[in-house]
Amino acid sequence: MNTISKLCCSAILFMVGETAIAGCVVGGNSNQNLGSFSSNSVSIGVIETSFSSDFACSGFVNLLDYSKIDATLVGANFQLNSTSGDSIPYTLYTSPERTDPFTLNETVSFGSFNLLDLLGLFGDDGTIPIYLSTATANVGVGSYSDSITIFWQWDYCSGIGLLGICLGRDKGSSSVIINIQLDVTASCSVKTSDVSLGMVSYLGDIHSAILPFDVNCTKQLSYQYFVDGGDNFINGSRNMALNGENIAYKISTTDGNTLIGPDVGASVAGVGIGNNQAFQFLVETLVDDRFPVPGLYKDRVRIIVEF
Repeated sequence: MNTISKLCCSAILFMVGETAIAGCVVGGNSNQNLGSFSSNSVSIGVIETSFSSDFACSGFVNLLDYSKIDATLVGANFQLNSTSGDSIPYTLYTSPERTDPFTLNETVSFGSFNLLDLLGLFGDDGTIPIYLSTATANVGVGSYSDSITIFWQWDYCSGIGLLGICLGRDKGSSSVIINIQLDVTASCSVKTSDVSLGMVSYLGDIHSAILPFDVNCTKQLSYQYFVDGGDNFINGSRNMALNGENIAYKISTTDGNTLIGPDVGASVAGVGIGNNQAFQFLVETLVDDRFPVPGLYKDRVRIIVEF
């Protein structure tokens, strides 16, 4: 009798789960440039910017276990100072909404129970950003800086295995010093209004008016201001024009002794105070023994500030 043996082979499949590993890194001391801003923008409005905290984590960190990522602000003057003695006050925040200031010795928790993913906390450079808003300040040109110290503490599941089992925890603490700097650049602005010399019938008499204007230049900034030749400058004279007819006039200092413009060679020097400075020029018609054609004579000039 023949016996037929049937052999069956079986395969054993080993299931191996992938492991997700994460880790937090605190950078060394860093220098963060907040950018350049005109003195005018610093003096009239709030500047909102952000910088790197030098704290970064990677990967998915915690499914069910307790996790903690805390930041304590242990050093900040809340003023960006320059060597000139000027300063720009500022406020720190840990969220882009800027609702709760980050105050000295305050601890802010970025981690929590049942935290699934920390990646949403990090900026484009991979670190948690700190947000800064300035207060208005009348300051001169220069670099403004401060040093901020943040103490970081973290404790969370750093490796996740099959079925979400925590394979180990990442714990640590470290301080980082962040030197922040903001640069203030020079700026000037000028405002004026239209001037009327009134009703003129005979040019043999001088007709005059005051040209008022305000100059606002950066604190302690040297500048020069003058009036250009206008739209009808002919043969060295400014003119108010009407259909080919002209009435010549001049612009000088209010005492009438010093002509102003039409270029920077005939200008007045000033030093900015960071606020409006009120000035005046004298506008006078030139003596001309004639009766002008009736009508409205006009010219347009520009007050130019060079710095």
